[in-house]
Amino acid sequence: MKKFVGIMAACLLSMSIFGATSSFAEVDKPEDANNTQEVKLTDAQKAELAKLHKGILEQKKQLIQKYAEFGVIPKEKAEKMIQRYEEHYKMLEENGFIFKGPHGGSNRGPHHHHKSEE
Repeated sequence: MKKFVGIMAACLLSMSIFGATSSFAEVDKPEDANNTQEVKLTDAQKAELAKLHKGILEQKKQLIQKYAEFGVIPKEKAEKMIQRYEEHYKMLEENGFIFKGPHGGSNRGPHHHHKSEE
């Protein structure tokens, strides 16, 4: 029973992490795939996005800390996950809360995660 609960908890964690990121993948491509129009956000818009992203970051950190506390994931892995989320937030902040690169913006394309070094 304990093993089943652990597996279910891991599944829920995966779904919560990947579910949040996959929701951004549902965005339709513009008619002109080469559209490089740059969007400028106002300071008020940036502040609103910052508040939302910061709230999401804090909730993800709390969730990961709970999984570590309950023994579902090792503390070291939890710390690395939290560090990655914090880095992602900093990147968003540096880019004015506009998605850039392969995960958003005008450079959308296939994902090339974890390429093996050649």
